[in-house]
Amino acid sequence: MLSLAEIKSNFTPLRIPIRWRWAMLVGFAVAIAVVVLFFIILDIERDAWLQSQAMQAELQVDRLADELKLPLLSGSSAETDLVVQKFLEKVPTVLGALIRHIDGKVKTYRDTGAVDAVMKVNVGSVKVRRIPGKSLWYARSVMYSGTPLAMVAVRFSGQEWADIAGKLVQKIFIAAVLVVMFSSILVLWISRRMSQPIEMLAEAARKVADGDYRVTLPVRGNNEISDAVSQFNAMTRELAHKKELRAVFSRYLNPKLISDVFAGGDADMESHRQAVSVLFADMVQFTSFSESSETEEVIQVLNKHFEVFHRLVTYYGGHVDKYIGDALMAVFNHPINDPGHVRHAAMAALAIDSACHRLKVRRKDGETITFRLGLNCGQAIVGNIGAAQRLEYTVIGDAVNVASRMGGLGRGRELIMPRETFELLGDGFDFAPVGECEIKGVSRKIEAGVVTAVSAPLLLDIDAAVSLAFDDDLSQHGPRIVGQSGTVEQAVGAADESDKATGES
Repeated sequence: MLSLAEIKSNFTPLRIPIRWRWAMLVGFAVAIAVVVLFFIILDIERDAWLQSQAMQAELQVDRLADELKLPLLSGSSAETDLVVQKFLEKVPTVLGALIRHIDGKVKTYRDTGAVDAVMKVNVGSVKVRRIPGKSLWYARSVMYSGTPLAMVAVRFSGQEWADIAGKLVQKIFIAAVLVVMFSSILVLWISRRMSQPIEMLAEAARKVADGDYRVTLPVRGNNEISDAVSQFNAMTRELAHKKELRAVFSRYLNPKLISDVFAGGDADMESHRQAVSVLFADMVQFTSFSESSETEEVIQVLNKHFEVFHRLVTYYGGHVDKYIGDALMAVFNHPINDPGHVRHAAMAALAIDSACHRLKVRRKDGETITFRLGLNCGQAIVGNIGAAQRLEYTVIGDAVNVASRMGGLGRGRELIMPRETFELLGDGFDFAPVGECEIKGVSRKIEAGVVTAVSAPLLLDIDAAVSLAFDDDLSQHGPRIVGQSGTVEQAVGAADESDKATGES
């Protein structure tokens, strides 16, 4: 059985549009106002009718009292009854009459109803008075030469007021229905005009949440809603501008630096040591190529190669730290952590060599442009390096120096790395030693060698990556291997099996 808290958490309140809420609220308020006005008008009309009734009753009761003086003075009950009967016949609005003699004897005529209230009243003047109560009783004393003879009371009918009140209720009800309908329609129209911008804002906010910052809403009127729309447009413009700046800066700066700045407004200045894989790709015979080629051609060739290299590095989970003239420096395992960063860096390097072979850009001497490739894994210092006015978020240390030196040992189309780094690659690679080398700043000699891919799945993965690198939609495919360790071949193998199954079907 669900608890009360679970029921509340699962309960979804009924969605009622704002315009309907406004219509119901205004309709209810108008109905309440009409009811209150109805009772006020009814009370005023009843007071006016009672005043008119009192004036008529005063004339009728005075006439009856004057006609009863002689019969009461003579003590003739027959004459008294005759006078009262004639009075009742002549005045149709009178329901009944009552005479209370001095000796306490009471005589009633026709429909008097309950007379308790009348019996308790002592009218001691010849002025007509209304007796309090629900019935319309009017009474006065019958006096002769200052001597009271009796009290005469006449009960008048309230049917006239009932008819008046019924007609009044009918008219007010019709008026109330018309007012409520008109006000509801008017409120629906007004609330619709008010809710449309709000609904537009909600829909536009959903688009912005999905990453579409090109939303612009029309500003109509000069009120709070138009102010909100204007501010929303200003917000989307700022977000679009920020997105453009981020895209521009990401082309020149470290992606983690960009993320830190745009997420929190400032970059983390703390430096630390971290194991990274550093890859260098340096063009072979760049000096002779640049001297024998036009400037535009040199730039075009470098950009053509670096565009593909950048895609491959990104695909394998690394990032291009910087371009040093004709060389590229890529870092793996930072800022994105990747347990298999050494293996992925080696695959990226071999993919870069394969991409150069596929590009087949030739120098003036007819030789294909190739790159020397150097890779090393080790501890490096990660942080912001430079002056306060110009910082570069990069990695420095022996690991970087060794990687750069490894690249200088190659002759082109060779991936050189220390044996210690090779031992971290895993299966599928072969190591051909080229000897030991001394590196400035490193006390011991380092055994280096040429690394090649020898397993079919590994070669298949590299070939697939290169094919994607020449695809404009590469960003939709990678990076696929971030956070995995040595499972690149499995991912590509599964993709190949899926492609084969699709083709066979």
